Amino acid sequence: MKTHGFLIGAGALALAVSFSGAPGTLSAQSLTSRSNSSSATRVQFEFAGRPDVCGDGQAFLSTGGGSSYYGQVNVINGVTSQPCAAGPVRVVIDRADGVVTNIQTVAGPLHTAEGATDLGTVSGREASDYLMSLATNTDGRASRQAILPAAIADGVDITPALVGIARDQNRPSDTRRAALSWLARDDGSDSRAQTAQATDLLLRISRDENETQSLRRSALNMLGRVGHGAGIPSLIQLATDNSASWIGEESVRALSQSGDPRARNFLRREVTRTGISDATLAAAVRGLGGNEATGKDIDLLRSSFGTMTSDRARAAVLEVIGQRGTTTDTQWLLGVARNSQMSAEARRRALDLAARSASGRTQTIALYDSMEDPSLKEALIRIYGQSDDRASVDKLISIAKSDSNYMLRRRAIASLSRTQDPRGREALQEITVR
Repeated sequence: MKTHGFLIGAGALALAVSFSGAPGTLSAQSLTSRSNSSSATRVQFEFAGRPDVCGDGQAFLSTGGGSSYYGQVNVINGVTSQPCAAGPVRVVIDRADGVVTNIQTVAGPLHTAEGATDLGTVSGREASDYLMSLATNTDGRASRQAILPAAIADGVDITPALVGIARDQNRPSDTRRAALSWLARDDGSDSRAQTAQATDLLLRISRDENETQSLRRSALNMLGRVGHGAGIPSLIQLATDNSASWIGEESVRALSQSGDPRARNFLRREVTRTGISDATLAAAVRGLGGNEATGKDIDLLRSSFGTMTSDRARAAVLEVIGQRGTTTDTQWLLGVARNSQMSAEARRRALDLAARSASGRTQTIALYDSMEDPSLKEALIRIYGQSDDRASVDKLISIAKSDSNYMLRRRAIASLSRTQDPRGREALQEITVR
């Protein structure tokens, strides 16, 4: 169950409003003057939302046929138990000392906001012009909050205003990020011009080293969600041309999250490519082995593991395989642990991951005597000590009594001192007497 606050939808361009034209400007001034002339610290107004907007009229609203939720709503498996009814959009504005401090937006069957002065129903254009003026000129959270209601007003296009905000480095980062997310939304339209405009802007921001890495990372992630997959070729090009740098690594991460088949094919090529940074290769491994991994993807990671020279990439493969927990995965991990050609760190990590399953823990018992590296034997003692099963306790007792390595015997004794098995305590008493 999830509680959703401000969420970013997937895909192409949001609807938006032009600031040109006298009628729209006069309407905005009218709403502005009515809002500012009120002595109330809270005002509200309503307008018609887009056909895909619904809500409960009090706590949340949804757009895109349930693809995005805003406000407080419980969602289980993509479905909310709360009714989402069509209806107008209501904006409630809180002010202090003449400054807008908070904007709340709801939709559906409306209920009067407590303590709010009602400014009545306005047109979608009037509302969007006023709200986008707040987004453009107000500081703090209200600047970001103003974009949502402006973007869902029926029959208006705020694309030019969103582009202006996204480009403006004097706007708050969260406001610019919100503008970018609406530009990247897939609103179901088939406007190639809008999609191209969004892709170009996101690409420019992601490349601009005068922008913060946080905003650049957001732009890359949104490129992976631009409508009709328009941003995927740009991400692939960025990852290919910058494989040894930060932007290359982040582009691979964005591709991993996109779910696009072209991105999946790119990741398959990337995990076998040489000459890329350790960080980028590790990001490709984690992306390929994520929730959308196929059996062949996992086979590719296993088969590529032995030829990888990057410890970071190998660690990523181990984590991917270890999280799966199947019998085949456990056997593969135990094979890595037995392989003396692998680094001690990789073998230790393989042991830890294999021991997560009951069958893996059981099989590690037999590995102790065949291991020559004391650090690996220490790892096995730690694993045995984390389990109170009979076989693990028996092995610890055997090590504590008879191992030729004094330090390993001490490790086993320390583990036995923490066990709840009475046989362990009896063995410690016997060892003490001896």
